[in-house]
Amino acid sequence: MAQLIKLQDYITRYEADIYRYPNQYIRLKKQQWKTYEEMLRNPVGTQGPSHIAQTEDTSSKDSKLISLMKSFKKKEQEEELFTGKLLPIDSKLDEEWELPSITGNKTPEERKQQFLDSILPLQLKWASSTIREMSYLQKNYKRETLLKYFLQRFPDTFFVMYKPIFLVKQAPVELEIILVTPNEIMALFYMEEQEESVVLGNNERFWSIREKEKERKIVNPTISLNRMGSIIKNILPLYNVSLPVTKLLLHPKGYIDITDGPTDVQVVDKRTYGKWFEKMRANKLPLKHSQLKAAGALLSHCQSTYIDRPEWQ
Repeated sequence: MAQLIKLQDYITRYEADIYRYPNQYIRLKKQQWKTYEEMLRNPVGTQGPSHIAQTEDTSSKDSKLISLMKSFKKKEQEEELFTGKLLPIDSKLDEEWELPSITGNKTPEERKQQFLDSILPLQLKWASSTIREMSYLQKNYKRETLLKYFLQRFPDTFFVMYKPIFLVKQAPVELEIILVTPNEIMALFYMEEQEESVVLGNNERFWSIREKEKERKIVNPTISLNRMGSIIKNILPLYNVSLPVTKLLLHPKGYIDITDGPTDVQVVDKRTYGKWFEKMRANKLPLKHSQLKAAGALLSHCQSTYIDRPEWQ
């Protein structure tokens, strides 16, 4: 499950420390998956959802999960890939993760989906708060289908910047979706058009979309892609980062036909989506230092709107 490192203009833990949280997330997920598998093997006596939390009333929590979290935090401090000062872990900032209940007859795939869905609240929390600050999270993100698609369908080592707001010459500019992978940065425009729709593109400002018996106009999406690519490519050299930048136009449900269009935009439609998707899923590269450095560079140029957390006011 990919990591949500930036959501709109929300404060994020990743911008507080990009060298710490990616590894922490992967370790936490692995620990929770092992716990969930154990719950599936031994469902007898399981009482509803389990939690991992560091709070004062730990006597009411499952002792095994509490000890697991303590062990995890200790191991984190010993093994963390880090190149700076380690941020303190505040007892009030518990990483609360509610695992699904083991009830009903469900297939292994349904159980896996339940587990993935249980991660989303934690990811949204990390993408909208730090130890001292927080942003007001819109509730609709918990049901955002496109956001869940990018988070749940790609590897843990992929970083997602979901419609981030960059500051370009002090002016806020909202972009589309950026994927920072171990070997490249993808500036991505996802077309949420109807099934079997046909997109007709060229070098003009407006493109045509044919949907059943109707035809309508949309703004040329490569304009947005070119803006994204330009912003990213202008930032990376400032931090001596040389990851390649790919501009991708994605339309999984339909078709894209471009005549006399840009040659530096990769097009993935229904004809090529399966192959592209499997290639992305098969990326087994671990986190790279250049990837972390690139993500940190991009985050440092994003806008963040936040307030102090109540406990720090």
